[in-house]
Amino acid sequence: MGGDFIGRWRAGGGRRTARRAKAGQYSAKVLACGSWLLSCVIVAGMATQTALAETAAPAATRVADNEKEQGGPGVAQASRTQKSEPETVLRQNEVQKPAPEAAVQMPEARKSSPEAKDLPVPQLVLPGDLAKKIGQKIWLNETGGKTDAITAWSANEEFASLGIGHFIWFPVGKWLPFEESFPALLEFMRKKNVRLPAWLDQTQIPANPWTSRAEFRRNANSPQMKELRQFLLDTVAEQTQFMVTRAQGAMEKILKTTPDGTEREHIVIQFTRVIRASEDFYPLIDYINFKGEGTNPNEAAMNRETGRRQGWGLKQVLLKMNGVTGDPKAVRAEFADAAQFVLQQRVRNLPSNRVFEVGWLRRVATYRRPIADPESSPTRALRKSLRVTAAQ
Repeated sequence: MGGDFIGRWRAGGGRRTARRAKAGQYSAKVLACGSWLLSCVIVAGMATQTALAETAAPAATRVADNEKEQGGPGVAQASRTQKSEPETVLRQNEVQKPAPEAAVQMPEARKSSPEAKDLPVPQLVLPGDLAKKIGQKIWLNETGGKTDAITAWSANEEFASLGIGHFIWFPVGKWLPFEESFPALLEFMRKKNVRLPAWLDQTQIPANPWTSRAEFRRNANSPQMKELRQFLLDTVAEQTQFMVTRAQGAMEKILKTTPDGTEREHIVIQFTRVIRASEDFYPLIDYINFKGEGTNPNEAAMNRETGRRQGWGLKQVLLKMNGVTGDPKAVRAEFADAAQFVLQQRVRNLPSNRVFEVGWLRRVATYRRPIADPESSPTRALRKSLRVTAAQ
């Protein structure tokens, strides 16, 4: 029995051993199959990834191309930005280039700055020889060149008119709504080291010692009057330089009384045009001496139609001008026409001034030509001016 048990055990062990051998063989087969399947899966996965990569490559290329065309993000955008900078600079330069009317708009752009009140005004510089020549022309306008008329008192006025420019001198205790210019002339000459007659060379320039036209005429040949007359005849150039200085100061007065803006700029532009059209400054110098700056509110008359007060000085003449040409002849003619209009407007507002009209028009007509031109004589110039008026 023991042998049988042992035999059965051994036989069973043999079966178990056989089963174990068979199981080992089965496991080996399973592992082999699993390895093969895994290899297939890996190979298939790699093939799939390769296919996907090949499929995605053209799409990625198209996206990149689209970004270049549309300016999308990435390197393409950075490259486009770098290329666009020169274009931006060019556009800025084009914007900054002044348009044809930019010169007119510049003072408007500076309006808010302190410099807006300091528009560039040409400086007037007149050589001595030319000053004397212009002075003689102005003297011709005022007096016809008469020596005795360099000291005058008009029948229609309440003050004396002295010198080549007939500078106003008020009698003692007399105040009139005009700018007194003779004391200012003497102060100017004193600063230029011109020796004044002793009776005038006082700390404060005295008032006119002759209180009426009748008294003035009675003293026409008195020692004082003769000395005054000779002094004025000897200082023609200095009197002209005073008028040049007054012309320069006129623009300062005009701009101070003119608000910033289009009107202010218009005045400077027209003043500059007249300066460039007349190298001797004669039209400006003479008119300012003749009718003033146009800034004194007392030197104005009521327009019955508009109900507004209108002046007749340089400011009003410059405002009347509207041209843009730089042709000297055209500019001088325009200035003369504007001055004529302003003076005739004064006559309409003050009919009592009609007695002066012909003389005034004769004077402003001389502005049309250089003072050396024979045609600029008052008589010939007046004929042309009247023809122009009749045509208008």
